Amino acid sequence: SDPTAVSVRVTDALSGLADGQVELSRDGTGIWQALPTHAADGRLTSRIDDAGLAPGAYLLRATARDHAGNQNSTDKRLDGAPMTVSLPLRVPTSLRGGFVEARSVRRTIRRGGKRRVVRRRVESLSPSARVKFGARTHIRGVLENAAGQPIPGAEIQVFSRSPIAPEQLVGVVRTDAHGVYTYVAAGDSSRTLRFVYTGTQLTLPTEQEITLFVQAASTIRVNRRRLLNGQAVRFAGQLRSLPTPPAGKLVELQVMLSGRWQTFRTATTALDGSWHVKYRFRRSCGLLRYRFRARLPAEAGYTFETGRTKVVGVRVRGRPCR
Repeated sequence: SDPTAVSVRVTDALSGLADGQVELSRDGTGIWQALPTHAADGRLTSRIDDAGLAPGAYLLRATARDHAGNQNSTDKRLDGAPMTVSLPLRVPTSLRGGFVEARSVRRTIRRGGKRRVVRRRVESLSPSARVKFGARTHIRGVLENAAGQPIPGAEIQVFSRSPIAPEQLVGVVRTDAHGVYTYVAAGDSSRTLRFVYTGTQLTLPTEQEITLFVQAASTIRVNRRRLLNGQAVRFAGQLRSLPTPPAGKLVELQVMLSGRWQTFRTATTALDGSWHVKYRFRRSCGLLRYRFRARLPAEAGYTFETGRTKVVGVRVRGRPCR
């Protein structure tokens, strides 16, 4: 019922058990490793960390000392056989999970002499996902033993870390009767999520990491949408994906020209995330309709991926074209 526990029976008719040591050695290496050992009530007790040791055959030996300074050792079981164990002692486990991605699959079938296209929804699990700021995404997984059997009612701890934040516990979930767990992650920053099953006396611990990428977000507005050539427009916005980097967040203002987005101005946000760019139209002729947006590139020390704002339109009337 507790396969990693080691117990050594010690007898001493005169002074009694004082202390002792249990040691472990991988077979064939000749290198012995002392295990944390407790002496009490005529026994030495210890525990083998089979999760932290390489699989294989190991030898065990124990040394006991009485209060008079005498000592004795053994490397035998109670029946006289060599005290050897094969690691791991507990049942291996595995976590398989990821972000739930749904897609529609079309399949052509023949029924009654006619062909029909059947669509069905198929879900898959991905180890990473990109989501918009403020959105929520579902994570699903299953905890199984080495034989593929589900482990129900198990506690799984959820840890989170990012380049600017140390790892911390952010949630605890439990597997259902089929060994399945679910977790809802908010799109508030890019981060790595680590799901940890700590194991039991009979099952080994296991863990899995998945990565969430969240796009940067900002508002954008213009103070006027109709202008004459020579007049200026003021673009402004508020960064939603906070906090900003210490030196502010870079904002690239872009315009659609010749079928592609081109950057024509850059700005840096204030510490509160606000930004603005002023631009004067000087070369417009005829009636032109421009489309603008702001691009928020990924930066070191900023826990968000590249994002973009909505598109705003500005109409400019210039001099007659020649």
